[in-house]
Amino acid sequence: MRKILLLVAMLAVFIQPAFAESLTDKEKTKQSIFHGLSAADAITTIVGVGKGLVETNGILGAAPEPITVVTFFVARSVIHEYVTPMIDEKLRPYWQNTWIGVAGLAVINNLVLISKY
Repeated sequence: MRKILLLVAMLAVFIQPAFAESLTDKEKTKQSIFHGLSAADAITTIVGVGKGLVETNGILGAAPEPITVVTFFVARSVIHEYVTPMIDEKLRPYWQNTWIGVAGLAVINNLVLISKY
């Protein structure tokens, strides 16, 4: 199942540019920030689990394998990339800013927890 999800996510990345054209430059920048934070979240999650910390994300489980973490974050980013252009232009800044905030706080939380161990 993981291999199928990873394959679908990878294929979707190649199709993605058609949707990105409907975003403004500022919105594309926010998408890039979100994707960067998602990558940082994945890395810090893998490091934290490797140090014995327990993952609290119910989808990933308490001690996910690195491939599960990568698949989850790639799928989440791809879905975010497809959904964002579908959001009304007036609501899109709230959508993007909220997800950037959530991802940023997750990275900070992970870094704090990792630094304690």
